[in-house]
Amino acid sequence: MRPQHVSDGQDRFVRRYEYDEDTVIAVDLGVETADASVDIIDGTAIVVIETPEGERQEEFDLPDDDARAFMRNGILTIEVST
Repeated sequence: MRPQHVSDGQDRFVRRYEYDEDTVIAVDLGVETADASVDIIDGTAIVVIETPEGERQEEFDLPDDDARAFMRNGILTIEVST
């Protein structure tokens, strides 16, 4: 496993883990799971976050068509089989 730590320039912390056959990307969105949902549409993970100011939407391009994405404890996790 080779972890990489990256800041995406939007005050989000991103970690990328490379395994023999998989890549896992974890993005800390800093929200409660109940306040966010994720859907995959045409190779893009679309995250909808409910905030006191209203709904916020963020999009993340997926590196592969077979990628899957899910939210848990405010962390967006994207898994890619290579």
